[in-house]
Amino acid sequence: MFVPRDGAAHDGSYIPRLSGTTEMPSRLERDFVALYDLLRPSLLGYLAGLGLVREEAEDVIQESFLRLLAQDDAPSHGNHLRAWLFRVAHNLAMDRFRSSTYRTALSGVDVADLDQELLDGSLGPEELAIQKQQWETARQAIDKLTEKQKHAILLRSEGLRYREISNVLGVSVKRVSELIQRALVRIAGDQ
Repeated sequence: MFVPRDGAAHDGSYIPRLSGTTEMPSRLERDFVALYDLLRPSLLGYLAGLGLVREEAEDVIQESFLRLLAQDDAPSHGNHLRAWLFRVAHNLAMDRFRSSTYRTALSGVDVADLDQELLDGSLGPEELAIQKQQWETARQAIDKLTEKQKHAILLRSEGLRYREISNVLGVSVKRVSELIQRALVRIAGDQ
């Protein structure tokens, strides 16, 4: 099966397959593509918040879904699956940050390009300027947080519950609560 990098939605009638056939996709393939379409924007936003450039974030998302296909022990439904995918994406992103190759490749990247892609293009010029200012203010506030606080806040902003965040970060639910509370206090203090 093929999952597009552009994140285009599918009507389910035809999905290109790795095998090269054009037969109707199975229910599993349709469900997989629907899951990809559903979670890709949230994963992209989370990975962008961590600091990955768009191409790297797309690669991490693709790798996460490929690992889902390859895993026998991955959760099979609902929020557990979402948390599992976020955890895999998080771990892959951390691996990339530790990589010296990634740090070298980042030296010529303009983060404003990714910011521009995350803004709502349907807004008028004045609303877009306001959204850019809000985005920059939020990014500056988040940059002042510790790494764990930043990860917890970004995951929460993508709709993950505390239990899911604890699974992604590998900490207790109580620790997630503390991280988010301290992050919010720190952000509010900067306002």
